[in-house]
Amino acid sequence: MIPPQDENGKMYDFVNSGLYDALFVMEDKQTLTLWNHFTGEGMYGPHAGDRMPLDNLYQMSVTQALAMDSSMLIALSGHEGMPARNLEDSEAELMEMFSVTLGSEDDRRSRMEMGLGVWNEGTYRFYPIEVLRENNRVVIDEFDGKSLLVYLDPVISVPGAFFIDTDAGQIDGRNVVLTDGRIIKDGLVYDGSGMSLDVEKPFQVYTRWYGFVMSFGSQNTEVYE
Repeated sequence: MIPPQDENGKMYDFVNSGLYDALFVMEDKQTLTLWNHFTGEGMYGPHAGDRMPLDNLYQMSVTQALAMDSSMLIALSGHEGMPARNLEDSEAELMEMFSVTLGSEDDRRSRMEMGLGVWNEGTYRFYPIEVLRENNRVVIDEFDGKSLLVYLDPVISVPGAFFIDTDAGQIDGRNVVLTDGRIIKDGLVYDGSGMSLDVEKPFQVYTRWYGFVMSFGSQNTEVYE
């Protein structure tokens, strides 16, 4: 989410204020409005019903970040010895402090299953990691009237999606190769000559099933099978 500005261009500061449906709720210090951090919508307070401008936040390697922008600054947390976590463990337990805040759950997929959530103003679709693997890590779908390619990155095993007109794609080493010779490498699309292309991406988030469906609602959320 991009912090909203008032009529004088003043920026707002945010803190984690609590949990709702096992998701963090953001609060701005200036107006004490509570915000949904998935949708950017004001939930309660002076800005209730308002919506902040959104942009994608990608999970990527340093190599991919520098391929996107060679001048990008890389921040190191300084934390050492952090235990490794298997995000794809669908049997992982949700901590009680989160689970006690959950409302009615959608059991079409396992609560902790990871996948790529893709959405616009009217369509909300979840692409489970398991289903991507069953389809050789690349699927072509129709979304918002456009051809959507969803893939599991062959290097970092994180899913991503592009609006791109293609019949098929397949994993070839570190790349995804499309039928017309274009390739996806390090999170970018290149033509046959190796030139980077500006390709539209939908709103997308790599997340657990419960987080996506609880944010947009069971009646609205589709699952790619």
